[in-house]
Formats: sequence, structure tokens, C-alpha cells
Amino acid sequence: MTIVHHQPWRGRLTIRFFADRDGSRVVVESSLDQDGVTWLAHKRGYDPPEPLRPDRHRIGLLVSKSGSAAVFAQATESLAQLAVEEINAGGGIGGVPVELLIGDDASDSLAGATAATRLLRSGCRIIFACVTSATFNAAASALRGTNALLVHTVLNEGGRPSPTTVRLGERPLAQARAAVPVLMTETGSRRWFFVGHRYSWSYGAHWAVRRVVAENNGSVLGDVYVPLGTQDFSSTVAAIEESGAELILSTLVGHDEVVFERQCAQQGLRSTTRTLALVLDEATLQLIGDSAADGVWAAFAYFQGALDGYRDLERRYRDEQRGPVPPMSSLSETTYEAIKIYGQLMTSEPGLDREELRHRMIAGTATSSNETARPILLAESRRGTLRPR
Repeated sequence: MTIVHHQPWRGRLTIRFFADRDGSRVVVESSLDQDGVTWLAHKRGYDPPEPLRPDRHRIGLLVSKSGSAAVFAQATESLAQLAVEEINAGGGIGGVPVELLIGDDASDSLAGATAATRLLRSGCRIIFACVTSATFNAAASALRGTNALLVHTVLNEGGRPSPTTVRLGERPLAQARAAVPVLMTETGSRRWFFVGHRYSWSYGAHWAVRRVVAENNGSVLGDVYVPLGTQDFSSTVAAIEESGAELILSTLVGHDEVVFERQCAQQGLRSTTRTLALVLDEATLQLIGDSAADGVWAAFAYFQGALDGYRDLERRYRDEQRGPVPPMSSLSETTYEAIKIYGQLMTSEPGLDREELRHRMIAGTATSSNETARPILLAESRRGTLRPR
């Protein structure tokens, strides 16, 4: 029996069974690559930076390869590597091959700050972060005063401008303005209950959605925040039922969102409420299951298979994978786009300083109002697929 796994490193477990008198002898063999050795060393406290190499242009990817936010990591890492390969196929940056170094925040902000520092010490002057806002903020603090640029590639609540950071991806206000009026009109419902995490992402997102709900003459009957890594939402589900809410906003991330949606379905909330989940992407939906998420709405600028302009990228992504292919989603696709834009900018103008690079990246991916340049699409989960409306 062979079990192939992809997170937190790529490897395989081979289980062999041998007859042994009246019973069986079982032999388990585990194989892992250099990334696996590095990850295990990090978990044991041995985490030296990669030796500097002048013949490589290094960029960093900060991602959650382990922990509760690890749902998106495999596709994100694969698409980031695809972007690097495409840059190198065009001659690299200034004739120097690009090398991708990966740091795991383990879904923990302090671990993320340490990983970001290691990437900096390894020679990365730009780090693309597909992580929670808690990790992004911790990494930004750790890199303050350095010459690194930290790019948040995925949806986030925004924040004050900084010369050392770039925030890309969707904003909750844009998601809410696209989804809330339609959901309220279609259902004829106005009473909401908000569920999120106890850190800046959910605080900012709930503020934004509350504003749009008020604009559409709705009301918020409850607002609950739970720690990242929560496994039991029974009290939250009970509070939703008791409130009389007809609509639910979920800003939960990763495995927490998986558990929450499963428990909502088990308790029968699907028959009495409708849910807008701001971080329900294809990878998360795959873990929730075909029926448990039926009827849940999502709002992103990209859904796999929904836009003709991305067919070629989706094909290249599938062709690069071995074994089961995790779905692309907005979270992984925006990371690919950010790395490609960086490669194009640095190839055309290799002398860009950090401040000019920052402005060019923002101009290349977002409007002056800090909203995503691409329109927000609505999708509803049906039989394990997010179907654009």
C-alpha cells in the first residue's frame, strides 16, 4: 500500500505486509525530499538560512504548509513554482535564474515572523505571503527596518500604507457589496449573524460587511469571534439558532471553516439560513464535502473554470502536477499573478528600487481605491463545485 502526501512536504509512505508464521509482519517506509528535511529541522529548532548564492535571484514564499490554515498551501506552492519556471524560461531576471525559497508559518504568527526572517537572511529581498493577516502583520513587524518588500497576495482587510508592504487580493468591502444585496434580495432575508476569528482579518471584514448590511436595511443580531484552530462550534451554532438569524457571514479560514460548515449542515442550519463565506475557496470546499456546503455563497475575483482568460493557466497547472491535483482558487492564482508581475517589472527595469517596485506592483494589480481591479464574481456551492452565478 502506497500513500502519497503533499503537505507539509512531498513524500510517500509505503506499507508492506509479509506473512510471518500465523500472523503478518508490517514494514512502513517513509521517504521525503530536501524540503521535508528542512521542514523537520525547523520543527526541531534547527533552521539555518540558505547559504547566499550570487548566481541566483531569490524570492520568498511564506505559506501555511502545516496547521489549521494549510488548506491552500499545496496549490499555492505549485503555482508559485510554475510562475518561477515561466520567468526562468524567459531568461530569468537580468539573466540570473530565479529561485523560490519557501517558509512555513505553521498557521502561527510568531512562527511566520521567524520564517520571514530566515527568508530575508537567505537573500530574499521580496517575500510573497499567502498567509493569514495575523502572520502577515507579524512578518511585517519582523522585517521593518530591512530592505525587504513583503507582499500579501491573498484577500485581506487592508491596512495603513507602508513603504515595506504591498497588499493585493480582494477586500471584504468589495466582496460584501457584490454579494450582500443579491443574497438579501434573493432570499428576502435581512437578519444576519457574523462568525469569525479573533484577529484583524475578521474584525476588519465584519466592519466592512456590517456597513453594507446597514446600507441595505439589514440588521446584525450576533457577532462571534473564536480562536484560530477551533474544533467545536456547537455553542456558536446554538447562538445562531437562538438569535433567529436568517443569514450567516463566515470569515473563518482554512480548517476552521471546514469544521464550521460541516457542523452547520449537521445541525440543520442549511434549511433555515443561507451563508456567505468570504474565504470559501475551491480547496476548502473540497474538504467540506459535496453536500455539507450546498447553498453556501462565495465571492472572489477568480473561480476555477469560470473565466475563459484563465483556461491556458489552468491547463499548464494541471500538466505540471503529479498525482491528485488540488484545485486552483483565488488564493493560489493571485500568488501566481503577483510573482509573474514582479518578474515582468524586474526584467524590464532591473534597477527599480523598493519604493518604485512597490508602486508599480500596486498599479499593476489594483485600482487607486485599493479595491481589486478585477470584478468580484459570486458563486454558490452545488454538489462540491462553486458554480458562478
